[in-house]
Amino acid sequence: MRAWERQPGETSRAYEAFSTYRDLGAARSLAKVGELLGKSTGLMERWSAVHSWVDRVAALEARDEMLRRDAIEEHLQARVQDHAAREARIQEKLLEIQEHAAEQALSIVRWPLSEQRILRKDEDGRDVTYVFSPARWTKATAVQLAQLAAGAVAGLSPGREVEAEAEYDLSEISLEEIQTYLDLDQKIRSRVKKRPE
Repeated sequence: MRAWERQPGETSRAYEAFSTYRDLGAARSLAKVGELLGKSTGLMERWSAVHSWVDRVAALEARDEMLRRDAIEEHLQARVQDHAAREARIQEKLLEIQEHAAEQALSIVRWPLSEQRILRKDEDGRDVTYVFSPARWTKATAVQLAQLAAGAVAGLSPGREVEAEAEYDLSEISLEEIQTYLDLDQKIRSRVKKRPE
C-alpha cells in the first residue's frame, strides 16, 4: 500500500483531512486544514501524528519528483533522438548533392568545350552542316562542382551555371545518338520536301 493512500485503521474523516492537507501543496498547515473542514487544529495535530501525515506527504512528493525527472529525461532523450535523425537526413541530402556534383563535374570534363561540326549530304547531294555547340559552362564550373563534391561548400555558388547546364545538358549524348538524330533529321527533311503544295 502506498503512503498517500488510505491506511489501515484510518477513518474516512481522517483520510479526508489528510487528503486536504496533502492537496494544499507548499502552503499546507494543520490549522488551515482544520479551518477548511471546520475541525479543531488539535484534532488535526492528533490525526497527523497518528497517521504520519508529514512522512506520507514527503513520500508522495518524492514519488512525484521522481516521475517529473523521468518525464524530463524521456523528453530530452526523445529530443536528442529526433535531432540525431534530422541531422542524419541533412547529411544524407548533402551526400546526394556531393555525388551529383561529382557526376556533373565528370560530365563537364568529358564534354568538349569547343564547337563540333558534322558535315553530311542531304538527298539532293547538298552539304548540310550540323553544329553542336558546347554548353554554357567552363572548366571553372567543373572545378567548383568537384570542390562541392569534395565537401568544400563554403564560398561556392554554382547556381546560375548549374541551372544553365540543366537546360542545355548534352554531355550524355553518344556518337550513336548523334547519328540517330542526324538520320531522323534527314527523314523529317525528306518528308517535308515531299508534301504537296
